[in-house]
Amino acid sequence: MHLILGGRYMGKRIYAEKLYGKFEDVCNFEFDEIKVPGLIINLHFGIKNLILNGSNALEYFNDRIEILKHCVIIGDEISGGVIPIDKSERLWRDETGKIYQYLANEADIVDRIFAGLAIRLKG
Repeated sequence: MHLILGGRYMGKRIYAEKLYGKFEDVCNFEFDEIKVPGLIINLHFGIKNLILNGSNALEYFNDRIEILKHCVIIGDEISGGVIPIDKSERLWRDETGKIYQYLANEADIVDRIFAGLAIRLKG
């Protein structure tokens, strides 16, 4: 698993495609279920949808860890800045942080992208 995190529009997907080429299987996790290995984008929005649907996000990822081990996963960093006033937005932020920690622990490689530049955190 290669986990790539960073701010919105910081070049995460471009970086992934420089390393691996164009992906045949792309899962936009904002709308799609994770079913096959490949590129997973919008991890943060998928986590939000799991929460809104009453699912246990950690269980969801734990149940799919064998698929995820063969994926490149891209998520936006949403924990910086002002703490949201809205309780559901705080829950989303907190749960996303927990999922990122879980996936970073399981991943072979973890990169943070800032201004198109990669910072290797693991691997």
